[in-house]
Amino acid sequence: MGSNWWFLAVPLALVAVWAIFAPRNQWRSLFSWSVGNTHSSEPGGAAFAYRQLIAAVALSVALLTIVLSVVASAAREPVEPPRANDIEQAWGTPEPLLVYRTFQTSRSIDETLVDVPIESYLPVNDEERAPLYLLDLEPFSRLGTTNIPGYIGSTPSETDSTISRADVVVKVRGPLLCIPRRVVAIETPERVQLAVMYGLPTPRDGSEPDNAEGCPLGEDLAGSVLIPITLSDPIGERTVETLDGAPLTMVDLGY
Repeated sequence: MGSNWWFLAVPLALVAVWAIFAPRNQWRSLFSWSVGNTHSSEPGGAAFAYRQLIAAVALSVALLTIVLSVVASAAREPVEPPRANDIEQAWGTPEPLLVYRTFQTSRSIDETLVDVPIESYLPVNDEERAPLYLLDLEPFSRLGTTNIPGYIGSTPSETDSTISRADVVVKVRGPLLCIPRRVVAIETPERVQLAVMYGLPTPRDGSEPDNAEGCPLGEDLAGSVLIPITLSDPIGERTVETLDGAPLTMVDLGY
């Protein structure tokens, strides 16, 4: 139905409602001028009932026309694609797991661990945009287990605001059988250098696992992981790099 049908249907519906509820008043207002003697020419009760029946049919047609016009107009309107939520917009799909742990960063690497490449980072702090939406993510786990020997840091207390205190969130793709064991952060007034070290869980017998063999990089069996990191100071205007000075990619939020 076009817009012209809409403009015709609305007045028709109003006239029909008038005829149904006040047929005599409608006749006197619209038609009495055309007769010489208004009182003698006024229709009787049966005639008004017939007019009400016709008006009811007209009202039904008018309402149907209005409904069809609305449906047709809605069908012609372009449908906006659904907006990606904050997690999808910043970190892509599938949704990563979250390392929600309290830990201290280190200033040195551990040669026995594996340096997992950082795919991207996002500066955050209390004054700007604390990424509390990250709490909707599934916590990091290894084969469904979160209580992993050697897993970095400790579980935050109920009053801890690890996410709110974070200065940067990094995204890595780590081997599925391995865990984050150390985060390295070296800060200067000009730059922040970051590294994430993965390794196998600590064996119960206390032996040293072969992390290089057990945590190979570039394998298909890897999972996307986000790690909030608290620095000495917000990043500000400082550059963010790997330990060898290569610049890291900052997430583009699109605004």
